[in-house]
Amino acid sequence: MVTLDGDVCEMSGVMQGGFRQVKKESYGFKEKEITKGIKEYEYSIEELKNVISALEKRRDELEENIESLRKKKSNLEGEIIKTEKGLHLEAGDIDLSKKQKQNFEKDLEKTNKSIKDIEENTVEKNKRLTSYKIKRQEIRNQISQLRDPALLAELSAFEEKKKEISEDIIKHESEIKNIDTQISMYGQDTGKTTQILKQLDKDEVSFNEEIKKINEVILEKQKILKEKEEKAKDFYAKFKALFDKRNKISQEIQKDENTVEDKQTKSRDTEINVNTISLKKVEVTARLSALNQEFEQYHGVKIISMPEEELKKEISKFEKMRDDIGSVNMRALEIYEEVENEYNKLLDKKEMLLKEKDSVEDMMKEIESKKKDLFMRTYDVITGNFKRIFSLLTKKGDAHLELENLENPFEAGLNIKVKIIGNKFLDIRSLSGGEKTLTALAFIFAIQEHEPAKFYILDEVDAALDKHNSEKFANLIKKYSEKAQYIIISHNDSVISAASNLYGISMNEHGISQAVSLKI
Repeated sequence: MVTLDGDVCEMSGVMQGGFRQVKKESYGFKEKEITKGIKEYEYSIEELKNVISALEKRRDELEENIESLRKKKSNLEGEIIKTEKGLHLEAGDIDLSKKQKQNFEKDLEKTNKSIKDIEENTVEKNKRLTSYKIKRQEIRNQISQLRDPALLAELSAFEEKKKEISEDIIKHESEIKNIDTQISMYGQDTGKTTQILKQLDKDEVSFNEEIKKINEVILEKQKILKEKEEKAKDFYAKFKALFDKRNKISQEIQKDENTVEDKQTKSRDTEINVNTISLKKVEVTARLSALNQEFEQYHGVKIISMPEEELKKEISKFEKMRDDIGSVNMRALEIYEEVENEYNKLLDKKEMLLKEKDSVEDMMKEIESKKKDLFMRTYDVITGNFKRIFSLLTKKGDAHLELENLENPFEAGLNIKVKIIGNKFLDIRSLSGGEKTLTALAFIFAIQEHEPAKFYILDEVDAALDKHNSEKFANLIKKYSEKAQYIIISHNDSVISAASNLYGISMNEHGISQAVSLKI
């Protein structure tokens, strides 16, 4: 708050500044004027003391704030270094934080400089305060001398010195004005320091926000690090397994390389043998070509490897046979050509029939493969239906179909395996009459579900069933009768009671059948 006279009142209660009017009076020596001037000096000294104490308190507060900020700065720098080391961050990831850190360091340097300037100003003001205290003590001594009656006679001598004292007062007033201006300047410095402190507070808030963000980033990075460590463990285990596998493979490769080397040595030996054989072959072919040239004149002549005497005997024998044959039939060549043409036609027909046979066999194989595929698809569907329907008829049991020959199912039969009590599957021939009936009915209904018909007749299929199983059979027939028509010949009460229409057949005394119908 500033008054109209120029006095400044701060929040701490200190008042400073303002305008002080000095009255110019006659130079007559008066004790009241001196005491008034002394009181004014004392008042100004007290004001200066209050200002200095307030500034010292403010300085102490600023020093404490600066010290706490320095501690926070050092702690933050230590935490940042720890987080950087813990996160293994690269230099590029924290460039922005380093720039902000450099800016904060520059601001701290500026504040430190301003604090040093303030401290220097306070030292100078303390020096001036001590000079004022010395002057005050001198004035007090002068006042004590004036109050002494022995020195009243010498007061006239001090009249001459009043001018000097007034000049000193003027000098002091000018010095006070200078001090006021300095204090105002100091107040401006304090305003700057408050601005700097506010800026530091803002920086502290931003630091805290950045610390929170960094902590959040640290938590996220720690989570990612844990996930990476788990992945690294898995990767290490896989890598170890792969490393062991690689060692095994390398051993196998070494064995294979050894075998390859052996095979290469053998192949070299075989190449050498082949080369020698090829050389021998060339020699033989050369000899053979020479012999062929020699025997070109005997081309087409059958060579008989016999001794000369036996050849002569053969020649004489054939000459005798020629003589025995007699005259030659001249139409034998024509007959031979006709027979040869017929023979060639028969050969062509044979080749055509073989081709047709191959195409028919291929078609039969294709039909067989399609037939097998269709059979296996049907078999899989009926097997699923059989298991489901058998489980509906018997809650405890289990059953399945089993081919005797999976590769060629048409060359063997089909077995029905049933397990009702115990853990062992039995053949259908090993079951009781009721169990056989339930199994056969499940098989029939499984086929019926695959390719349903519109009309079915069952002749006393429930003869071997007890009441409980007969009820299950009746419920199943009732369910299937929604999509088809069933006629059942039965004497079982449970099946008869579940029917929609009943037909009773009886024979009268004349041997004629009579039919009685009943709709339930």
